[in-house]
Amino acid sequence: MAAGMMLARAGWSVRVHERSSEIRESGAGIYLRDNSLNVLDEYGLFERLAEQGTRLERSLSIDRDGTVRQNIAVPAHARSYVVPRQSLVDVLAYGARQAGVEIALNSEVQSAEPDGSLLLSDGRRQKADLIIAADGFNSRIRDGLNIGARHWELDTAVNRHFIPNRLITPKPESIQYWSGNRRIGVAPSGPTHSYVFIAFPNRDSVAKRLPLDLDDWTRAFPLLREQLPVIAAAPTTQYRYVMVECPRWHSGRVAIIGDAAHGLPPTLGQGAGLAIMNARTLTEALSREQDALKALPYWESCMRFISDETQKWSCRYDLFTRAWPTQLEFLRPAIFWAFNNFPSLTQRMRIADRGLTITPLSPHSAKAA
Repeated sequence: MAAGMMLARAGWSVRVHERSSEIRESGAGIYLRDNSLNVLDEYGLFERLAEQGTRLERSLSIDRDGTVRQNIAVPAHARSYVVPRQSLVDVLAYGARQAGVEIALNSEVQSAEPDGSLLLSDGRRQKADLIIAADGFNSRIRDGLNIGARHWELDTAVNRHFIPNRLITPKPESIQYWSGNRRIGVAPSGPTHSYVFIAFPNRDSVAKRLPLDLDDWTRAFPLLREQLPVIAAAPTTQYRYVMVECPRWHSGRVAIIGDAAHGLPPTLGQGAGLAIMNARTLTEALSREQDALKALPYWESCMRFISDETQKWSCRYDLFTRAWPTQLEFLRPAIFWAFNNFPSLTQRMRIADRGLTITPLSPHSAKAA
């Protein structure tokens, strides 16, 4: 939706193929930072989305015994929002329609060819100057291009809970609670909802039980004794963290974007952010060089390093939370201390948060950064 809207605004004729009968997203919250918020600002959609979300003022990390390991105020110049995932999709769909994008529902794509040929599941073929594959980490289009891409599940599982009240999130702050290799994140998601994620090793059979085993979780997180029944009663989805390795983001006239290109663990809250930011830079590259055969390699050479670094750091964060040896638990506070006292580490880890301020779409500056 983001890429379609931006290209339509730039003068392209755009059709979005959606295999479902409606534009929908699974019910949960999503974190957005300046790399995506600045783009929404640019296209006049930020205010429409912001009123449905919550701007975070503080981020905390707390051990099971109540020790606060991190307590960071979110700077005024570095916005961080939590919004309902459906709200983001709806706002982008609104922007796309306003820009003149044709949205074809019940239209499933079977494959795409580098020459710009698109094969639909009903047997029809269509031709385009540019095809954008944005069909998720398990991308059928990407895999059909035979560019050596692969994807796999990681050893972390996560529950997403979307709670229709703010009883457990009265303040505009995000809190992560830690207990061994388990982690619970709690944040408000707009005026009427709370978003909770619970991450744990996939081998933890007790943690995987749904509904939640309240006795077990209360032993692990005694500070959340009162909140856990509220969390357990909310609608829940459970899935595994995934990782995508995509050697190239393009093949001929086909561009690969979003999770199909750089699927990653959600530990840094940058899945949607990277997709929106890279869609913006793709649009800029195509504005400078309208021939997709020339624009796509240029686009990837400019922006690839940000996504690659974010993938690496998101995996490191995942290992830090999921695979840290319990017998070395006493050493984990030292890692928090390092990130609290050496801002350069955080800047390296959160390189994507700064978005397009890193590079003015120049391969040379991208390498320098």
